[in-house]
Amino acid sequence: MSALTPRVAHRFARGAGSYHGAAVAQCEIAARLFAALRAAAGPKRFSRILEAGCGTGHLSRHLSTLDPEQLWLNDLSTTPPALPRAVALPGDIAQIALPGRLDLVASSSMIQWLEDPGAVIARLAGAVAPGGFLALSGFGPDHFPELRALGSCAGAPSCLSGAGLAALLPAGWQVAGAGDWPITLKFDSALAVLQHLRATGVNARAGQIRSRGALLRFLHAYEDRFAATEGVPLTYAASWLVARRAS
Repeated sequence: MSALTPRVAHRFARGAGSYHGAAVAQCEIAARLFAALRAAAGPKRFSRILEAGCGTGHLSRHLSTLDPEQLWLNDLSTTPPALPRAVALPGDIAQIALPGRLDLVASSSMIQWLEDPGAVIARLAGAVAPGGFLALSGFGPDHFPELRALGSCAGAPSCLSGAGLAALLPAGWQVAGAGDWPITLKFDSALAVLQHLRATGVNARAGQIRSRGALLRFLHAYEDRFAATEGVPLTYAASWLVARRAS
């Protein structure tokens, strides 16, 4: 198990009760990724599907509409949503045994937490049958630019662009689509930004705010620099990839 895995599991378990409703950007990313998959795959039938890092089910519910014969839902820290023909597959996706001859492996807003995304993508790709698909999304190098501009050094270990995700595909795979989606949310205040991050289980300041004075200085700096008439922004930089294994 990666040294990072227990920390990630704890972080998201702590925010499990509030995550689903607060994860507005992640919900939109899942919908966009599913739409990109449908556009690329056309009428293909997906009978055997694995979702890696299903969380509270933003993407799972879209995958369920494909009416698969079997839907494996993997996650570290949450109970998968109850969906038809869905089976829980708990544990570290880098190590657990995977079902084989899958028609689709999908993962939304998870890949950035992996210490070795290339190795995991190779594992997932190896479980896909010829003619099957990978549909992945993560976060790119430009993720949370407002926080980074104020000196936050917190972040996921593997923020990759869409092109960066595509570059990790093993031989025998064809890119059907890849790119980047900036999604900017607007809040009433900088404090609301931090409350949003906490509700989604993300500690974007990584312990850098150690006193009330430091918190107030951070909030004032955030609003002085970024607040506008329409609100205080926080920008998610999503990256995505849809690829097909050669027949």
